[in-house]
Amino acid sequence: MSVIKAGYLIAYDYEFVKNSLPRVYDHVSEIIFAVDIDRKTWSGVDFVIPDEFWDWVSAFDTGDKITIYQDNFYIPELSQINCDTRERNMLAEKMGQCDWYIQIDSDEYFVDFGAFVQKLENYKPTEPTTVKCTVAALYKQVSSGFLVVNKSTETLCFATNNPVYDMARDNTSGNKYVYWDDLVLHQSWARNPEEIKLKLRSWGHSPDFDIESYYNLWNAVDEFNCYCLRNFHPFTPEMWPELLAVKGTIDEILNSPEIRAVVSLPPVKKKGLLSRTWKQIRG
Repeated sequence: MSVIKAGYLIAYDYEFVKNSLPRVYDHVSEIIFAVDIDRKTWSGVDFVIPDEFWDWVSAFDTGDKITIYQDNFYIPELSQINCDTRERNMLAEKMGQCDWYIQIDSDEYFVDFGAFVQKLENYKPTEPTTVKCTVAALYKQVSSGFLVVNKSTETLCFATNNPVYDMARDNTSGNKYVYWDDLVLHQSWARNPEEIKLKLRSWGHSPDFDIESYYNLWNAVDEFNCYCLRNFHPFTPEMWPELLAVKGTIDEILNSPEIRAVVSLPPVKKKGLLSRTWKQIRG
């Protein structure tokens, strides 16, 4: 059996892990939560995590799998993306030896994490390897459900046997990249306006686009005009071709057997748009 561990970055959006963790917990041997000891984001913004959240974690952790790792992850002299990368490397080191290192953000929800882990169990590469999956962003919550990015060409790194990160979760210096069709829903943008403003100020990629202008666009979108939006990713427009209104709660959407039919995925490619790294996108 492969030893597979998962790491989470816990910050101002800690509440979202309550949606993500239950889908992961039974399928890994150990889980590490990395949280800044001074409760600062990568841009130095203060946040608070109430005791009630840690009480929930303790009650949920029936298998005694979760370790809380606190350290200084905000370094004023570093850019936000460099703080991001640094924390992920520190988290990987804290995870210790294993066959597969999985890093998941609090707001990322695998549709079928068990199937993803089973594939990792059966995959035995002989070289440093990173596994990327297609991500469909939950763009906005509306009265009937969510606006979801359809036909997304966005991919993110989730698992690696060589956790040496050089741009957030990317480890491009020597790792072979493989692309799997496991679908991950990312509640990156489906938040209330104040949370979106905090995200835009704190995100590692905030310097890459006009955050005020993009906030105004996000704020104007609803279930009636969303079909007019095309190619709207904030700094790689074609990555998000269109929006689709999907009815239901997060759990209802994730547990629906039709979610893969509803959110159309393009063919997985090994070259071209899907293979671009953050380093290549940002130049």
